[in-house]
Amino acid sequence: MNPFSYGTVVKEPYFFDRKEETERIVTTLTGGNNLVLYAPRRYGKTSLVMKVIESLNSLGFACIYFDFMTVYSRESFIQVFSKAIFKQQGYTEKVMQSIAKLVKGIRPKLTFDQNGTPEFSLDFLETKISDKTLDSVIDLPDKLFPGKKRLIIIMDEFQDIDKLNGENFEKLLRSKIQHHSNVNYLFLGSRTHILQDMFNNKNRAFYNSASAMNLGALPKAETINFLIERFSLSNIKLEEDTASYLIEQSGNIPYYIQFLASEVWQYTINQKKIVDKEIIRLSSDKIIDLKSDYYIELFDHLTPYQKKLLKALAVSGKNVFSAEYALTFRLSAGSTTQKALSGLINSGIIEKNENDYSFDDPFFKQFILRLTA
Repeated sequence: MNPFSYGTVVKEPYFFDRKEETERIVTTLTGGNNLVLYAPRRYGKTSLVMKVIESLNSLGFACIYFDFMTVYSRESFIQVFSKAIFKQQGYTEKVMQSIAKLVKGIRPKLTFDQNGTPEFSLDFLETKISDKTLDSVIDLPDKLFPGKKRLIIIMDEFQDIDKLNGENFEKLLRSKIQHHSNVNYLFLGSRTHILQDMFNNKNRAFYNSASAMNLGALPKAETINFLIERFSLSNIKLEEDTASYLIEQSGNIPYYIQFLASEVWQYTINQKKIVDKEIIRLSSDKIIDLKSDYYIELFDHLTPYQKKLLKALAVSGKNVFSAEYALTFRLSAGSTTQKALSGLINSGIIEKNENDYSFDDPFFKQFILRLTA
């Protein structure tokens, strides 16, 4: 069995490290404070949160996980948020009656499929969702079971709140949850520049409303040890310098480390019992080939100047707005570069870390470098 896991929530033994991060998140939330966690995509944010939920549950806290990525309107927010609450509290008639009593604008329904699995749905009693109904739904966690175990609500991809009438919904949510005495919140997101603006900009509703934490790359030494140990389970030898090269090829991004390691294991298990850099290069090429159709389509949808800038970023993401950088890569004025760069960031292709710009997908970077070779 392949000793590496990616593409789903990673649990032990595939999940490793993040002990300090787990402890800090748990300590902050159990101490009665809110927390916003910034993490680029593929850094294992959701897997970490699932680990945190396990720890919180063991301490007697109830946790409700809610993903804003699935929300596109007030109605969908009410549907998904209510369902998450209902699921956590248990599919019972009592809970359903409590929801109906607290929120006058909806009628919850519970049905069962052919396998006896409960299915939750809502009937809306208003033609247009009123602020009162939305207020009542947001207040549900605090009012549903007052005085019982403390609740922790995890709002994933929180920056997607912008889809819900922008600032108005943001202000409404903030105005309600600041009065919740029985609930604390963990806000997560992968669009770090948007989240940072939401919580650091004094003109935004969530300004200074939560402690901030940035989820960085995994410690290299621990990652090397993890890779060596996992390969050894199949009697495959991996030297430290080769493990370091694998991490480098993966952009030191947890998801891609496991992705590439999985491909390397697949190649090695049937042919050799020692991993070398050539095998890692071949496995990297295989990943790029497998994703080439997607990469071609992604590249084709960019503007001509974004393509030119992306090729430059594949070589270097430092000092992008310097005169030397513009001269080296034959770029236009800084304003043109800024506009193109903003588009690449908003598309999730490029990540900004202070003044350094990097690819969200290290194999897309290698694909771009192929185009410039």
